Amino acid sequence: MPVTDDQSLTPPGSDWVCAGCKLNLFLHINHRRDDGYHELQTYFQLLDYGDELEVQASEGDQSGLAGRILVEWFAGDEDTSGRPARASDDLLVRAALALREHVRTSSPDGAKRADRLGAHIVLRKHMPVGGGLGGGSASAAKLLLELNRLWALDLPIDELESLGAKLGADVPVFIRGESALAEGIGDVLRPAAVRPLATYFLVLVPDVSAHTADLFAHPNLLRDTPKQDDACLLSNWQTQGENVFQPLVLADNATLQELHDRLRERAGFARMTGSGTCLFAPVASRAQGESIGREILDAHPALLRFFVAAAKGAPNQSVT
Repeated sequence: MPVTDDQSLTPPGSDWVCAGCKLNLFLHINHRRDDGYHELQTYFQLLDYGDELEVQASEGDQSGLAGRILVEWFAGDEDTSGRPARASDDLLVRAALALREHVRTSSPDGAKRADRLGAHIVLRKHMPVGGGLGGGSASAAKLLLELNRLWALDLPIDELESLGAKLGADVPVFIRGESALAEGIGDVLRPAAVRPLATYFLVLVPDVSAHTADLFAHPNLLRDTPKQDDACLLSNWQTQGENVFQPLVLADNATLQELHDRLRERAGFARMTGSGTCLFAPVASRAQGESIGREILDAHPALLRFFVAAAKGAPNQSVT
């Protein structure tokens, strides 16, 4: 069935859902596994900020979508320059096709039903590509959840998580929708029964990129961080935790090192998230985060922008 990227489609409307994003409050590599992947210990802190999706889906011909997967990107806080050149490389397209293929193979009449399933997906882009915030994974997860509902599939969360893990290691945590400890390659989740470790986070989005594959292959990457007790590590994540990719990235980019040092000076803490180059710090309030972010933005041309987001699940707080 065709996968289309038709720019003549109608513009986005108002039924948006936020996909969210994540911070790795710490990211340790415990060892390299026999299969070549790395065993991780990390904590995914979900944030209430991210790409937005509007999804129209149908089963049948009444909407003209039968068998068609249509995807559009629109600029939000980010432009659309990170969009894949081919529709088949778009993670949203891959997620929709994977879910439809699952329908095709999961029941005797699955093939007939799958051929009738279609969707028009509109993405409003807010997350930087390659920033370490899991924006693409979050959008793919939100799409799986939306299509599961709109196509009336009623698949359980565990089944969607298994499907999402084949799209990316970060997808399952967004399907689950809860901040969580993670092991394996980041796909073995254990939700932690703790309050959000901070209410607000300031995130810096620099004009600097890093390549995940190169970092994992780096000869100086620390691959033998001892496994720590979860409760102790969570309670002391700022002092006992680290991001093992951060020293490698900062050593290669003096500008990013300057941004890191300025954020640490002003906020009392700074850390890189994931294998990207975005930097973050917990802040006491949205207003404090905005103030620090504006100050750094004015002083550093390499900082493209910043945002302040609430930790998912945090209680409502005053902006002061």
